[in-house]
Amino acid sequence: MVNTYLSREAARRMKHGAPWVRREDIVSMEGTPSVGEAVQLRDEDGHLLGLADVDLESSYAVRRLGMPDETAEGLIPRHVRHAFERRARMVDDPRFCRVINDDGDALPGLIVDRYDTHLVVQTLTRAMDTRVQEIARALVEVGGAESVLLRNDTPRRRQLGLPVQRPHALYGNPPRWTRVLELGARFTVDLTYGPGVGYPYDQRELRRFLSRMSQGARVLDPSCHVGGLFVHAGRMGARSILAFDSDADTADLARENGEANGLLGRLRVERGDALTVLRGLQDTFDLVLLDTPEAATSESFIEQVRLGLHATRHGGYLVIVGYHPPLPAGGFDDLVAEACDQEGRMGFRFARLGLPPDHPTLVGFPGTDYLSGIALEVS
Repeated sequence: MVNTYLSREAARRMKHGAPWVRREDIVSMEGTPSVGEAVQLRDEDGHLLGLADVDLESSYAVRRLGMPDETAEGLIPRHVRHAFERRARMVDDPRFCRVINDDGDALPGLIVDRYDTHLVVQTLTRAMDTRVQEIARALVEVGGAESVLLRNDTPRRRQLGLPVQRPHALYGNPPRWTRVLELGARFTVDLTYGPGVGYPYDQRELRRFLSRMSQGARVLDPSCHVGGLFVHAGRMGARSILAFDSDADTADLARENGEANGLLGRLRVERGDALTVLRGLQDTFDLVLLDTPEAATSESFIEQVRLGLHATRHGGYLVIVGYHPPLPAGGFDDLVAEACDQEGRMGFRFARLGLPPDHPTLVGFPGTDYLSGIALEVS
């Protein structure tokens, strides 16, 4: 196994839990590891720091894979088993959740979402790309998967400079559509062509919180995806819901999900881009659900929040979800405050909502905590 030696400062960070270090932190290497070959990390004095993937073409050249007492043999199935055990303890219904979350499960560059017996995989490093067959075997053996689908066709892959692939089966016969059960609601999701890897499990805590704001509310959801937010608002007593999605098929699926959850007569779902919809609105709403996955810059995020504020009545509620990247880590509240200032509105924060327990992250490393949510009362 190749030994890779890190600078003293990089070694100190790794000892304190850092999930990655950069290329310039490498002091020397004994040979050149092939992509997907685990290496042993050592400090300049030769003390073992653990196992890692090394990819000199990546901005984060060293990604931690294991602790000093771990061996490379059987590492993937061992970590997969631990991830499943975590969800069994921490998630209300582990049949429907994220079962592997990147560095938070010591499997950097690997995302796996579970839809009962069907699992959807996304790899975000070249090292994990080389392991997809081993990953699929582990998911079948450990998790009892009937099918494993690879979704390496997302914009995140392009942003990382990785090749985009058509969705395809790694094991079994994955269905195109499947059912999600969450917090008493049921959703049909498109595993093969839907955004991301099917369903936004990362917004679960936000959906749980909506019960406190939805009773009797007129709701606007300008970027509704498959309806994960507005369905819960409707189930908790919203009197009317107006929702949009830029993709016609997704809007149709959101409408079907709303009707399947008893919202017939209270729900209207149309096709429309969030910014275009918000710019054209003349009405105001009691509750605005502002998911911002297409805000590619801080400026576009501020504009979308400002328009969301404009669509929220005096004394109404605005829920905002932002993502890092593209938003800067740690700057979410500042951007929301800037939007409030530009719109001349006051926002009273009464909740800050982040990732749920099936999305573990490393304490002290905000780059792994990619979602921020906030609930405001707007005056």
